Amino acid sequence: MKFELDIKTLLTIGGVIALLGGFYYSTQYRLTSLEGKIEHVSEQLDMQSGELKQIQKQLKSKPKKEKVSQEQGQ
Repeated sequence: MKFELDIKTLLTIGGVIALLGGFYYSTQYRLTSLEGKIEHVSEQLDMQSGELKQIQKQLKSKPKKEKVSQEQGQ
């Protein structure tokens, strides 16, 4: 059994391999980029969540302070 590849077949196979390789690497780059952006947004959300808890704590303690100051004024 004799197996021969002409130049057209080799170019076609090479083109398909190059296309698949380019698709793989561009997809990897895009995923890595998206992961970095998600990490950045996650860090911002964590920071804002901490700030929100702090503000909520201040708001809860504020009415107590007002009641104490009102009672002392009476």
